[in-house]
Amino acid sequence: MIHWKIGTAALLSAALAGGAAAFLAATPLLAQETVKLELWSRQDPSGPLRPGNVVKAAERLNKELEAEGSPKRVEVVVRESPAKGFDDDALQLLRVFGIGEGPDMFIAAHEWICAFQEEGFVLKLDDYIAKYPQHFGTIFPSLWSSAKCPDGTYAIPQDAEARMFFYNKKLLREAGYDDAFIDSMPERTMSGDLTMDELLDIAKQVVEKTEAQYGVLHRPNKGPDYIMAFNSYGNDFVDPETGNLLLEREKLAAAFGWFERGVKEGVIPANNTAMEFDALRREFYTGNAAFWMYGIWDLGSVAFPTYGLPQEEEAFFKDWGWIAGPAAEKGGSPVSLTHPIVYVIAADTEEPELAVRLLGHASAPDLNTDHAVTTTHLGIKPEQLEDPRYAEAWPLARATELLKITKFLPNNAQFGELNGIIYAGIQGVESGRLSAQEAADFVIEEASSSLEDVIVK
Repeated sequence: MIHWKIGTAALLSAALAGGAAAFLAATPLLAQETVKLELWSRQDPSGPLRPGNVVKAAERLNKELEAEGSPKRVEVVVRESPAKGFDDDALQLLRVFGIGEGPDMFIAAHEWICAFQEEGFVLKLDDYIAKYPQHFGTIFPSLWSSAKCPDGTYAIPQDAEARMFFYNKKLLREAGYDDAFIDSMPERTMSGDLTMDELLDIAKQVVEKTEAQYGVLHRPNKGPDYIMAFNSYGNDFVDPETGNLLLEREKLAAAFGWFERGVKEGVIPANNTAMEFDALRREFYTGNAAFWMYGIWDLGSVAFPTYGLPQEEEAFFKDWGWIAGPAAEKGGSPVSLTHPIVYVIAADTEEPELAVRLLGHASAPDLNTDHAVTTTHLGIKPEQLEDPRYAEAWPLARATELLKITKFLPNNAQFGELNGIIYAGIQGVESGRLSAQEAADFVIEEASSSLEDVIVK
């Protein structure tokens, strides 16, 4: 069932201060010509300002149109989807577009945009982005990569995240590492000096010389985080010329080899993929593991409120820290991984210019910061670092540094299925059922037989 709601009605009343006033402002009463723009958004309590900021943006655009002497005024209609996740939402929306009932704009996970582009459902934005630098000119350049298909840009980044290896400095000290070594780890990682194997060596020292049971923990189900380790070993999983999935046997084997070495060294538990998510968090945040491969949002949602880690910046970094994903070899490139949500415009919207301008206003630093600080997401523009609210949310301000090295999941609708196969490979390696090379061969064989147009090298 799909629900239709106009402006801030019901969906956004809890998210927007002064919801009734915002609704009235976004819905012009005296406009000579009202342009209704429909925005598709899944019901997502973790990000109510994704659609909410578009509603607020209508007020700003309408003032701009009035100043220009234009007779047009914009009214935003929010069209809700009850899909549980972005994958289900995208599949539902593809069907809606397929019967000619698509909205003017929609919110999606970035990896789906090329599926819509291939069907001709979405507007190419390169010319519009160049035309409105006041809206789009300062968005972090790295984020635009998540909005591209092989022939151009088809989306506008709405937010970002950062994934990293958190680490427990108290355990590293107990293992014999001094503060100079520990404090140099982030900089050494960013310079390419600290490697993935050195991370395992550090974790091994912790396991051998302290009471901690684990060296490195990672998520116990399919998801983006462990892809960061594959990125370190050169796996991008997409062919830039065609947009097809790309599997490179040697690089896959090298990445699986890191997990294999971790288990053999007693650093990564062989049953990591069988453990409960909350149990893994508890092991790390209560001091029973050296490293935790996850994302910045975990501090605000779990570490601070549940496990009592210090919320003040200086106190936190006294005993805790994080590093990017290290390079595979010295002198190589570190990585982080983000999963942007994006705004997209339909190819057949009757008012593309107004839709672009509307989403431009929705991308304003103050509105994006409203979303960032209330949901622990990273901002999309450097100006947001100057906002006192963003600066006060120091995990966001500090993690924004990682956007300059960030990687993305491929903009290919089949990657979710491929990721499931990769995760099965990790399970096989960590449980000892597969060697690293066998896991690489398994992924290639399974993907080649079940997915379309997979390129193998």
